[in-house]
Amino acid sequence: MAISLFLFTSTPSLFINAMSIFNLLALITSGYMEMIGKNKQYAKFCDNDTGSNKPKAKEKLKLPSRIGMLVFYTPSFLVGLVSFAVFPHQDPRFVMVISILTIHFFKRILEVLFVHKFSGYMMLNVSITIGLSYGVSIATMIYAQYLSQESSEPAFDLKYVGLGMFLIGISGNFYHHYILSSLRNKADREYKIPKGGLFHFVICPHYMFEIVEFVGVSCICQTGFSFCFTLGTVFLLMGRSYATRKWYVSKFGGRFGKDVKALIPYLF
Repeated sequence: MAISLFLFTSTPSLFINAMSIFNLLALITSGYMEMIGKNKQYAKFCDNDTGSNKPKAKEKLKLPSRIGMLVFYTPSFLVGLVSFAVFPHQDPRFVMVISILTIHFFKRILEVLFVHKFSGYMMLNVSITIGLSYGVSIATMIYAQYLSQESSEPAFDLKYVGLGMFLIGISGNFYHHYILSSLRNKADREYKIPKGGLFHFVICPHYMFEIVEFVGVSCICQTGFSFCFTLGTVFLLMGRSYATRKWYVSKFGGRFGKDVKALIPYLF
C-alpha cells in the first residue's frame, strides 16, 4: 500500500488503534461543535458573567483563566518529561518525538505565564477535561512511537522535513501570540481587531501555524496515531477559527475586514 511508504506499519495494539479512531472522531466532532457555536467555554467565548446574584456553588466551578490554561498544558508537559525517564536509550526519532512534544507544551506554559493577557474565568470541568485529554493523547502518541520501533522504517524518512515544519510552526505560532498579547495592556480588558503579521489575511494565523507545527509532528512520528491526531486537530482548528471570525464580525461589524478569512488566506 502507498501509505506504507510514509507510515510505520500499524501496530497490533488494540488500544492504539482504538485511540486513533476515538481521537479523530472526537476532534472532528469538537470542530463541528465549535463551528455551530456549541462549545464556547474558553477564552473570549467563555461566559465571564460572575454577577453577585449567582449561586456561590457555581462560583467554585470557575478558575481564573490563567490557571485554567495552565491546567490545559501542564499534564502533557509532565508526560513528556516523564517519558525521558520511562523510555531511556531510544533511537534518534523517538528522542526527537518526545523532545518536540515536551517543547511544544513547555512553550505553551511559558506563554500562559509571561505572554498572554487574561481576563475573566474558565470553567473548572472544562479545564480538567481538556488537560486530561491532551495528556492522554500525548502519552498515547509516545507509546505508539515506542511500539513502532518493532516495525521497519517507512520508505521515505520524513523526520527532518517534519523538524523543519515544526520549527516554522512553533515560531509562527509564538509570533502571532505575541502580537495578540501586545494589543492590550494590563488594565485593558477590551478585545481589539488584531493587526500585523498575517492577521491582514486571516483572523487566526496562530492556528494556521499550529497546524503546520502538528503536520511537522506527524512527519517526525510517521505513525497512524499521529496522523489521525493531526487530521483531527485540523478539523478542530478549522471549526474554532470559523467561530472566532464569526465572533469578531458580530462584535465589530463593518470595522472587521470582510476579506480577512478565518484560517487559510483567500480560501477559508
